[in-house]
Amino acid sequence: MQLWLKLLFSYLAVICATLILAVGGISGAQHVKDSFNKVNREVIPHLLALKDLRYAGLRIVSSSMEYAFLTTVTMEEQGKRRGDARQEEVRLIEEGRERFLMSLADCRSMLAQGREPHPIERTGKALLTASRDYLAVVDARPSARRLLDAKERFERAEQEFLKEVNSAHDQEMETLGRHVAGTFESLTSALKLLAVLSAVAIIGALASGLAISFSISRRMRLLKEAALQVAAGRRDIVLPVTAHDEITSVSMCFNAMVERLREYDSELDAANSYLDSVIATMPEALTVVSGDGMILDVNRATELMFGYAREELVGRPFADLFLERHRGEALVATVTGSAGLVEEEAMLSSRDGRQLHVSLSATMLDHNGAKERFLCLSHDVTKRKQAEQEVHNLAYFDQLTGLANRTLFYDRTAQALARCRRYGEFFAILFFDLDHFKDVNDTMGHHAGDALLQLVVHRISGIVRASDTFARLGGDEFAILCSSVAGPEGAATLAEKLLALVKDPFEVDGRQIYTGASIGIVLFPEDGSDIATLLKNADLAMYAAKGAGGNQYQFFSETLNMKAQERATIERALREALDKEQISVHYQPQIQLQTGRVVAMEALARWYDENLGAVPPARFIPVAEQTGLIRELGAWVLKTACAQCKQWHLNGHPIAISVNVSIKQVMQEDFSEMVVDTLLETGLEPKFLDLELTESMLMDNAAESVALLRMFKSLGVKISIDDFGTGYSSLSYMKNFSVDRIKIDQSFVRDITIREDAAGIVKAIVAIGHSMGVTVIAEGVESKEEEAKLRACRCDEVQGYLYARPMPAAEAEAYLRATDSPKSASRLDGS
Repeated sequence: MQLWLKLLFSYLAVICATLILAVGGISGAQHVKDSFNKVNREVIPHLLALKDLRYAGLRIVSSSMEYAFLTTVTMEEQGKRRGDARQEEVRLIEEGRERFLMSLADCRSMLAQGREPHPIERTGKALLTASRDYLAVVDARPSARRLLDAKERFERAEQEFLKEVNSAHDQEMETLGRHVAGTFESLTSALKLLAVLSAVAIIGALASGLAISFSISRRMRLLKEAALQVAAGRRDIVLPVTAHDEITSVSMCFNAMVERLREYDSELDAANSYLDSVIATMPEALTVVSGDGMILDVNRATELMFGYAREELVGRPFADLFLERHRGEALVATVTGSAGLVEEEAMLSSRDGRQLHVSLSATMLDHNGAKERFLCLSHDVTKRKQAEQEVHNLAYFDQLTGLANRTLFYDRTAQALARCRRYGEFFAILFFDLDHFKDVNDTMGHHAGDALLQLVVHRISGIVRASDTFARLGGDEFAILCSSVAGPEGAATLAEKLLALVKDPFEVDGRQIYTGASIGIVLFPEDGSDIATLLKNADLAMYAAKGAGGNQYQFFSETLNMKAQERATIERALREALDKEQISVHYQPQIQLQTGRVVAMEALARWYDENLGAVPPARFIPVAEQTGLIRELGAWVLKTACAQCKQWHLNGHPIAISVNVSIKQVMQEDFSEMVVDTLLETGLEPKFLDLELTESMLMDNAAESVALLRMFKSLGVKISIDDFGTGYSSLSYMKNFSVDRIKIDQSFVRDITIREDAAGIVKAIVAIGHSMGVTVIAEGVESKEEEAKLRACRCDEVQGYLYARPMPAAEAEAYLRATDSPKSASRLDGS
């Protein structure tokens, strides 16, 4: 018999038992349903009707009481509102009566007992009657005694009504309890029947299941043993097919599965072959290494990376590929002793000797349950490391010269500070820049300046020790950190060598360029205990060397620091003075020597500070030029002087005004616009403005000066050369400058009465000026003897303490009024 028939018999037994259970369950459920229907049909509606009737009766009572309260208790100021409330209560009472009558009718139909009325109907009607009587008494406004009697009758009627309603409710609840008890009794009987039937069904099912299990257990055991053999790796197992039931079908499926496994094994072998080919063609180098460090296998990428054939690598120690063999041996030990991934970077060498920077990732392999080998993935990161080195060079080295940049110099200096503090050593810093480097950029272009910097660095690098740091800090500023220098003498020796090297000319674009270096030297720890202080002091020393003429070195000293602090103090005070307009302009007359007439006034800035006292121009003008305040100061002096000169014109004194101009002002792009705007604002005619520029300033910027002066000449502004004779004027340039006056420096005027050569120089200057058609004025005249000598030299104009000291505008105007008289003019011309 087939298995399905055996199972069918057992299933039929279960089905029969189930049908019996269903019939018994349905019968019990019908009894329960009938009990619940009776409750829902008879008891529940009675309870709901009694509830509605009780609610309606209580509503009549509450509304009647409220109406009585509103009627008996009145407030004069709220009479209208009380009347409205009473009307509302009347309405509510009528609605309540209608609802009460409806509920009473429902209860009468449910609780009727023959011909006699039910007590609820009787007491309900009595309650309605008592309510009407009570309200009638209230409306009649009787005595309190009558009102109380009516209220008591009403309350007795209410109590009797509620008593009957509650009694009916209790009877209905008893009925409900009887029905529920009957329902539970039916339910208990049904459950007992279900339990008996369930036991019969379970016993039948167990009996049929045991019979079937016994019949198929033997064949299933054979199937299990065959499956275990297949799981162990055998693929030649075939189960016999003797019967024609479901187990036979399973055996046939098992045989088909074994055949399919044989096919899968063949496909897996093919896939492994394909995987081997993929690994062989991977771009990443793969190396299989044994636990003792011998190469077991490699792919094609490994052969290409290192230049060896596979046969040459297999069987060779893996550490042989490393540039440092001990690094390879250490990697093998680390990987074999680790359970996870090991990553490392190392230098390996190829067959042709190339050094490769390789990133290695290695992990142990599980081979037949044992970890006796590991796989190493090698990635050539040589190009990446080269790129990182380039980034490092960009961050720490100057791209033009190849020297250390400011960042690296600061780092090396910090290391030197730490070392010297620890071991009590000292070091020196030589801070220098090139003299006249700006001239090279301006005249030959920045490419020539860059070439010059490269040549300078190449020449100086030969005297810098390997332990020292030679850095370019920016522009043409350089610094040399000299560690373990032999005291100040050693630093001075290096500075002298450096000066000697840069003194020789450099050839750039086929031209010989001469330059020099201004060097500031600081020593640790004498001149500072941190980088910022050392470099600040070195900068002060360098500018001291440059201020002394350049092409020399200067050690930092406290005097330089004091001068720097003084300069900073003057700068702060000068800024405050400009903000508060504490600068004043004094005027010194310029006299025509032959007539004694005042032809011009020179405007001179004067400054008195509460803390510094009277600060001479020689102290604050250089500070203003260095800090950029000269722009604001010069513009203010020019505007003030032009406005004062215009005022003098209005007062009848048609003289010119002479204003000194700094090189820092002239080099400003908007200087010419500022002069024009000042003339337009003050209303002064350009021919009355005389700009004084020093001889050295014009010659240092000859090309720019010619164009600027020609522009001013086209406007009508006069140009004077101050301190003439102290520079290195070229007469051809002087002619191109088209100046109007030259001013002889006071150093020649002081010596004119005591030295014949000084008188000869003055006479020559006057002759040069007259030959060029310009006026010559001498400054610093303090005695009659000097005036006589100047007359003899045919000087045109004079200026000095002999005639007047610089004075405020009011005194200057008084001086002009005084000199306008014929008597004063005669005194000035010496008659």
